[in-house]
Amino acid sequence: MSAVGCLILHGFAGDVYEVLPLAEALQEQGYVIECPTLAGHGAGRRALSQSRRSDWINSAVEAYKRLSLRCDKIAVIGFSMGGLLALQIASRHPVHHLFTLNTPFYYWDIKQAAVNLRDDFRTHFTRYVNGMAKFPIRSMLEFRMLLAETKQLLPQVTCPYVIVQGEKDDTVQAVSARHLQKHAGSEDTRLLSFPESGHLILHGPEAGEVIKHVSEILKERMK
Repeated sequence: MSAVGCLILHGFAGDVYEVLPLAEALQEQGYVIECPTLAGHGAGRRALSQSRRSDWINSAVEAYKRLSLRCDKIAVIGFSMGGLLALQIASRHPVHHLFTLNTPFYYWDIKQAAVNLRDDFRTHFTRYVNGMAKFPIRSMLEFRMLLAETKQLLPQVTCPYVIVQGEKDDTVQAVSARHLQKHAGSEDTRLLSFPESGHLILHGPEAGEVIKHVSEILKERMK
């Protein structure tokens, strides 16, 4: 068995669309891809409210196990909350390389949201209202507990680790990237900042550059 696999995890209240450009690009390059829809996601607000953080973690771990049956090297890539799940896996299972994209240490950048509203009120106001409608209170509490628990696991993350952060992210405070780098146990970390990117970094103006960097690092480190 010599295949190289990539586990790619989407974010809170999202679905695989968030990470699809990266998943498709890596699949075209010959990587074995697992890109699961997390439990309770992709099926509406009620389904999300009935799921718990343990269900989200289990979805990620089961996908990791499936990939481990087919590959001898695994990279785990997580977007937003998917990055928290990626960190959970890397703290407990063998991972050859870890990537987190716009993953919170601190969330909701109110200052950046105000800038977005100033620049394009109609687009961003609609997006914020629609976004809040997707988030059941119970699910938000589960997310906050997942974040707190994952912070405690950061010293156990010792694999090579790349942190990707969009500087115009209004959902995750951009300073989160440096805190993740500071608290992770890995001695091999790299921080990549993208000045024009918002939260949905794989669908933003620098998506191609993000995918290029991830691809180049994987090619260098995994093959």
